[in-house]
Amino acid sequence: MSYSWVGSRYMFLDEISVSEQKGIHIGRYGGNTLSGATKNEDGLIILQSEAGNGRLAIVLDAHHSAESAELVVDQLLDHKEELIALMEREDAFQQLEPYILDMLSDGAFRAACRQVKGETALLIVYQRDHYVWWFSVGDCLAYVLHPQLAQLGQYELNQRQFYEWIGQTNAFAGAVPCYSSGRRQLRHGRNVIVLLTDGIVEGAERKYEHAPALYDALYNEHSMSLNLHRMLNHLHTNGAYDSATIICWEYDHIGEADMPSDQKSDTCPEDGDR
Repeated sequence: MSYSWVGSRYMFLDEISVSEQKGIHIGRYGGNTLSGATKNEDGLIILQSEAGNGRLAIVLDAHHSAESAELVVDQLLDHKEELIALMEREDAFQQLEPYILDMLSDGAFRAACRQVKGETALLIVYQRDHYVWWFSVGDCLAYVLHPQLAQLGQYELNQRQFYEWIGQTNAFAGAVPCYSSGRRQLRHGRNVIVLLTDGIVEGAERKYEHAPALYDALYNEHSMSLNLHRMLNHLHTNGAYDSATIICWEYDHIGEADMPSDQKSDTCPEDGDR
């Protein structure tokens, strides 16, 4: 299953959109026209494997125009079948990153980037079973929300990187491609995986800039659709200017997650008993 959108094709100005694609929730808001919003340069892609256990979500946040987001979305969709096939492989967590790197470093693609107006941030998150992998260029944000992590102040997967884009100014045009990536194990129980553009964290008096507020807004007893609608409505009623896009889904890990050895179950055998 695949789904894609770019804000230049439908802007959602003064409009809140909350939808679902096979368990993946999408929230979009184009900005308040009374505050001067006139365009939406965000974008997204969602891919799900046929087996149903692999999910890959992408958000983009362009500036100066949506041309760079359109170009990256088209490039990724041109490789959609290969990406879905990779998602189903046992070694997906090892193979996705070099495949994405080759795609973004391709000479023809980089030449096309030089012709667009502006540039875009790009964030990719892949989840299968109780692991996630992320790949980030620029200042979009990804989170894993879980009570154990929240108690320790851990929310974000990545760190926002400014002055890093794909497009006319291109992080893949130099001798060393500049990006960040990583892998994480999900915790036991309910995990909420989140991707968003900076319109979520910078709009409406920056209510969601600090991760604990985002955690409270999304990790609660309400439905995810209601949570997203409340967040986007807060942006609108407070006159948010920038477009805002958020993707999130839940994964319930019924197995155990890694714990420090001194906190493991007493039923675990000691080294000397093995």
